[in-house]
Amino acid sequence: MDYLGAIIRSDGADALTYAQRVSIYLGNISMALVGYAIVAPEVSNETLLLMDPSGKDRTFQSDFAMTSVHISNIISNYTAKVRAGTAPMRSERIPLRWGDGYNTYGTFDYRVSLAVAGGGLFLEYEKSEQGYDINCKITIDVNYSEDYRFDIINYKGVRLYVDEAIFTALQELGWFHPYYAHYHWTLEV
Repeated sequence: MDYLGAIIRSDGADALTYAQRVSIYLGNISMALVGYAIVAPEVSNETLLLMDPSGKDRTFQSDFAMTSVHISNIISNYTAKVRAGTAPMRSERIPLRWGDGYNTYGTFDYRVSLAVAGGGLFLEYEKSEQGYDINCKITIDVNYSEDYRFDIINYKGVRLYVDEAIFTALQELGWFHPYYAHYHWTLEV
C-alpha cells in the first residue's frame, strides 16, 4: 500500500500499471469479503457496488443502523425535543460522526459506523394514535477519499491500515463509480 500510494502521490493515477490497477481492484473485493466475514454486510455491499459502472444511487429498506447505540441516542434525543415542542417535526441533516465516548470502529458499533460514518441522518415525524411514526433516512456518499487512512492495527511494530488514496486513483481512472446510498426505516414511538 505504501508503494502504490507513493506512486499515486508523486506521479498520479495514470502512472499505475495495468497489473497495479488490477491488484487494487482485487483489493477492493478482498475488503468487501473481510466485511462479510466480520458481519458488516452493508459496508461490504457499498464497497462492491462501487464497481458497478452505472454509478446509480441505491436505496435500501433496512433498520440495521438501530443496532448502534450512537444512532439510537441521536434519535431518542431528537424525539424528546419534538415531544417538548423545541425541535421541528422534520429534522435538517444530522451529521453522523462518532466520538464523544462512542467507539467508532469498536466491537459494539463497527457494523453501523463502517457503513454510514460521514453520512447524514434525516428524521420526519408524523403524529399517530400512540405517539409518533418516525420516517428515518440515512444518506451516505459512497466513495473513496484521497486524504483518508483507516488504521486497523498499529501496535508494537505491526501496522495494518487502508490508504484510500490507492482506491481513489481507480475512481479517477473510471474503475470505481461513486454513488449515494440511502437507508430507510420507520419507527413507532
